[in-house]
Amino acid sequence: MTQTLNILLVEDDPMDAESFRRALRDAGLAHRVDVARNGEEALAYLEPAEARADLIVADLKMPRMGGLELLDALKASQRWAATPVVVLSTSRESSDRLAAYRRGAAGFLVKPIDFESYVEVVQALDRYWTINELP
Repeated sequence: MTQTLNILLVEDDPMDAESFRRALRDAGLAHRVDVARNGEEALAYLEPAEARADLIVADLKMPRMGGLELLDALKASQRWAATPVVVLSTSRESSDRLAAYRRGAAGFLVKPIDFESYVEVVQALDRYWTINELP
C-alpha cells in the first residue's frame, strides 16, 4: 500500500456505516472513511475544490437521493466521473445490479455484507492505485 485512500461511504444506516469502518479497522487498513447519509450529502461533501474521494461506496436505497441518482450525478461530473463507485443493496434483483452497472458502477455488493467483502473491495482498489500511482 502506497498511501491512505479517502473513502466516501454514502449510507443512511449508522450501524452499516460502523460495520464498514470496523471491517477496515479489523483488517488493519488505515484508510480515511467519511460518511454521508444520502446522495445529496455526498454531492455537498464532494463540492469543495479540496474534497477528495478515491472510492465511493453508496447504498442503493436512501432518502432524498439514492445510489443510482448519485451515480448518475457523479458520472455526469467531469471531476468525479472516473472515481470508482461500489453500490450496496439489500436487493437481490438482477435488474438493480444491471441498472447500477449500466450507470457506471465499479461493483455491486448485496447486503447483509460480510466484513471480508468490504475489505476485498478496498484492497482491490488499493492494489489498483498502487500499480497506477494514485496522484
